[in-house]
Amino acid sequence: MKSLRFALFAFASTLGVALAQDEERRAPPIEIPDFSNLDEYIYEPKSVVTLGFRFISGAKMSFFGTGKIPSPEDPGAATGANLLRAYHDGRVQPDARTVARLDSSGNPIIDPQTNTAVLDPISPDGKTNTWNYTDASQLSLPGFVRFSSYSADVIDTRTREKKANSTAGMDLAVSRDMGKLLGGRLAWNLTAGMSVNDLNGAKNDSVLARLQTLSDYYSLYGHTPPDAPYSSPSTTTENVVDASGNAVLGADGVAQTISVDTSVLLANEPAGRIATTETNETSVTNRWKLKGSYYTFRAGPTVWVPITTRLKASVSFGAAVVYSGSSYTVTQTLTPALGTEITDTSSSEMYKLLPGYFADATIQFDLTERTGFFAGAVYQSAGSYTQTIDAENSHYSTKIDLGNQSGYRAGLSIRF
Repeated sequence: MKSLRFALFAFASTLGVALAQDEERRAPPIEIPDFSNLDEYIYEPKSVVTLGFRFISGAKMSFFGTGKIPSPEDPGAATGANLLRAYHDGRVQPDARTVARLDSSGNPIIDPQTNTAVLDPISPDGKTNTWNYTDASQLSLPGFVRFSSYSADVIDTRTREKKANSTAGMDLAVSRDMGKLLGGRLAWNLTAGMSVNDLNGAKNDSVLARLQTLSDYYSLYGHTPPDAPYSSPSTTTENVVDASGNAVLGADGVAQTISVDTSVLLANEPAGRIATTETNETSVTNRWKLKGSYYTFRAGPTVWVPITTRLKASVSFGAAVVYSGSSYTVTQTLTPALGTEITDTSSSEMYKLLPGYFADATIQFDLTERTGFFAGAVYQSAGSYTQTIDAENSHYSTKIDLGNQSGYRAGLSIRF
C-alpha cells in the first residue's frame, strides 16, 4: 500500500508540473510599463557666484605726535686739540703737515725706493692744515671760521586730518537660494562675500619745532680767509736743496723734489662754543604716510525683487569683519641755515581685526539662464583703530577710521 501511495503522489506531481508549463506557454507576454505620463525632471540652479570689483571711499586718517631730529654729525667736546670734529657745514681734522727728515749734515734724507725726501709729522703747534668749510657766511666774525651742527625737537601737538582717495579692489561673493517669500513673489538667498581694497594716505605740513644750533669758532691766526667753498690740505712740489741752497741730485742726475704744504692754517681746537635755540614753524616739515590694504568679509541675507523676466533688483545686509594691515611712516625734515636737509625716518607695522556691518543694493540683468551682469551701491562700516610709532626719536600716532564707507560694485554673475 505504501508503495502504491508513493507512486500515485509522484504521478500527480509530474502531471501538475506539466500542466503549469503548458499554461505558461499559453499566457500572453508581460508588457513593459509606460512611463510617458510622468513629468520630466529639470535641474534648477540653486547657487550663484559673482566676480567683479568693489569701489569704495577711502579711510579717514588723523596724524599727531612729537619727535626729535638729532644732529647727524659729532662736533665732539668743547675743548680738546687735534681731534676729528664733524659739522654740518664743514670738518676740522687732525693736522697732517710733515717736515723732511735731515741727516747729520742738515741735508734731507732721500728714500731710494721713491726718490723723494723722507717725511715726519711736524711738532704740534696748535694749528691744522686739514679742514674745509662751505659758505662765506661762516666768516661772520673777522679772523674766525664758524662751524655749526643742528638738531630740532618737534613740539607741535596739532592733529592733521587726511581723507584717503577711493580705491577699487576685487570682489567675490557666493549665494545660495533659500526659497520664496510673500507667496512666491520674492526670493531670498544667503550670501557670503570677500573684497580687498588699498589703504593709502599721506600728509605733508610744516610743524612747530625748537631748533638747536651749536657753533664752534676757530681762529685763522691772522691769515686771509680762503674763498668758500674751501678744502685743504693743498701742496706744491719744490726741488730739494742742501745747506748751501744747491739742488740735490739723485744718482741718475735728476733733481730731488719735496712736497710743500700750501694750506691756509686753522686752529686745531675751538676758540669758543655757542649754543642757541629758536622756535619756529618754518625749519621743520613732517611727512606722515600710511600704506597697506584691508580685507572685508561679509555674510547675510539677500532679497530679490523681479522687475522683468531678465531684470531684477536685490538688497543685501548683514555682518562684516575687516582685517587691516598697514605700515605707518613719519619722516621729519630739518632745513638748517647752511648745508643739506637733515632727515629722520621712523615706521611701524600693525594688523587689526575690526567687526562691522554692510548693506548693498544691486540691479542684475540676466543674459542667459545662468549668466548675467550686475551693478549697485555699497555701504559698510567697521570702526577705527590707532597705530603708533614709539621709536627713540619719534612718538607719533595715527587713527585709521574705516567707518561709514560707501561706493559701488559691478561684475559678472554665474548660476550653478
